[in-house]
Amino acid sequence: MLDLKVVHLMPYDGIGGVETAARSMIHYDQNKFSFKVIYIFNYRSKEQQRIALFNPVPFLKATHQILIEQPDILIVSLWRSCITALLVKLISPKIRIILFLHSTKDVHILDRFLSRLTAKIAHQIWADSKATLIHRLPYVPLKKGKVISFVIDHISAHKKMIQKPIFIFWGRIHSQKKLERAFTIFASIHAVHSDSHYIVIGPDGGELDRIQEVVHDLGIADAVRFTGKKNFNEIKELAKNASFYLQTSILEGMAMSVVEAMQLGLVPVVTPVGEIATYCKHKKNSLLITSDQDAVEDVLNLLNNPQKYEQLRNKAIATWADKPLYSESVVQACLDIYSESNNR
Repeated sequence: MLDLKVVHLMPYDGIGGVETAARSMIHYDQNKFSFKVIYIFNYRSKEQQRIALFNPVPFLKATHQILIEQPDILIVSLWRSCITALLVKLISPKIRIILFLHSTKDVHILDRFLSRLTAKIAHQIWADSKATLIHRLPYVPLKKGKVISFVIDHISAHKKMIQKPIFIFWGRIHSQKKLERAFTIFASIHAVHSDSHYIVIGPDGGELDRIQEVVHDLGIADAVRFTGKKNFNEIKELAKNASFYLQTSILEGMAMSVVEAMQLGLVPVVTPVGEIATYCKHKKNSLLITSDQDAVEDVLNLLNNPQKYEQLRNKAIATWADKPLYSESVVQACLDIYSESNNR
């Protein structure tokens, strides 16, 4: 009879796609299958994170908590969690470790070292996309890697509306998002459509002051609104009047916000990084940014062509209509491991 206990370990709670996905399963508990999320730290300020890295206490406490839980499977996300995973495996070798990767590139050398070391002891390596698996750990056998769906929920699209030069973005205000490029593109569109607006949602990830200076220098401050952090219900409300999701990241994995935007019926105007290049098809369900000028012209053409805009919008929505949910994908992957172990 199935009796499976799974723990997902993360450094701390936050607003990123990784944390949002993990939170969606915090209360998941079915008959003979329990799932628990554990955090190493209960805070997330950058200064405290740096100090905590040299303090072994949080890592030892997390290790102790996991050993008390004695899960069959321990899923670890983000490089700090790898430290605890290595300790757990050293003390309790029977616990199966799953390394869960969420970005196509290592953040820094410590991330690279710990991720590769954990990969060596991991039973499986999960990723949010094929691109993440291929770029992060190209040497890992395909049978050891697994792509997990990052569709958190099936989201209903907003009602059909006439396309307008209203743009939106949600995520951390971080250098990885390269928002200055998005504002440069938006400024060119604003020069043609003076009624255009750009709503930017998310907390400061270290770039807000600089980005606000960029907006001021481009002369578009009156057309850009920084809202700060919002929950997803608030994001959906703000997105009701928008037509485009504009994001110019230089680094992504699955890019959950793009997936959410497409489900809501926004046409993505995005850079083809990470898995975005796989599911976003230029001029079919999205506009891919290869050059700023081409992106501006593509958006202006859509604003003048309601039929074509509606086609892209409908195909964006349809892209995710039949995809499995994150929770379903994680549970099935865990069940497969359980079945594989019992059939040996």
